[in-house]
Amino acid sequence: MKAFKFLFTVCVMLSLFSCAKEAITTDADFQKNLLSGTGNFQNTEHIWRFDSLIIAGAPVKLTAIEKTYTKTFSRLGAYKDSDGYAGTWDMSTANKLNITTINSFTNAKTVYAYDITTLNAAQLQIKITGTKGVYQYFFVIAN
Repeated sequence: MKAFKFLFTVCVMLSLFSCAKEAITTDADFQKNLLSGTGNFQNTEHIWRFDSLIIAGAPVKLTAIEKTYTKTFSRLGAYKDSDGYAGTWDMSTANKLNITTINSFTNAKTVYAYDITTLNAAQLQIKITGTKGVYQYFFVIAN
């Protein structure tokens, strides 16, 4: 009987300690998943369509062509937009998005550092300071 109790206790303890532990996702990793997909199955990139723009607190009326502009973020860090620019993106901390583009003719790199205002499954709002003040870009998910 003692041997049975001992084996039962050992089996229970092994089953408790062998359970898989779920890793906690950081805020930056969660935002990466929202921005570019999780990388699982067919969720390897997200396309964001330009929706509206505010410069220095004033809304800007977009043309029909401007409303077709898109940014594509791949889970593996690749970036491209509908204007033909390509490069990489990185989000080292939550709410900070860096996009690096490479000029195909001169190989010059340009780095854009955006602050993420809102990022969820349907919306991306980023801002950057430019020559006319703060530029706020609003995107909606396109795929």
